[in-house]
Amino acid sequence: MNRTEVLQQLEQLPVQLREAGSSYYSALGRLEDAKMALRGKECELFSQGLITGKNEQAREAEVWQHTHELQRTVLRARMAADQSKVEYDYLHNRLDTIQLIAQLLLKDA
Repeated sequence: MNRTEVLQQLEQLPVQLREAGSSYYSALGRLEDAKMALRGKECELFSQGLITGKNEQAREAEVWQHTHELQRTVLRARMAADQSKVEYDYLHNRLDTIQLIAQLLLKDA
């Protein structure tokens, strides 16, 4: 990697890092929205008396019948948030590496 490439990376990576951070926090927001929708549906089911199971396992089975799509939405949102975090961490590590390379190139100059 030559000096020009290092400089380009030092200019580009902070912008990419900001975008990845924004994407991550948006994904976390969608995850929280999905969790709230699921919790709201569960509360609705209990308050309407639709869940009558005698034990926890029976109640969970009854809840599942009504909420499996919302639970999938939560799972997808969690996976998207995790993926966004991986991208953010990758770019952050890459920026650290490029900064180290720049320091080494400056020492050699």
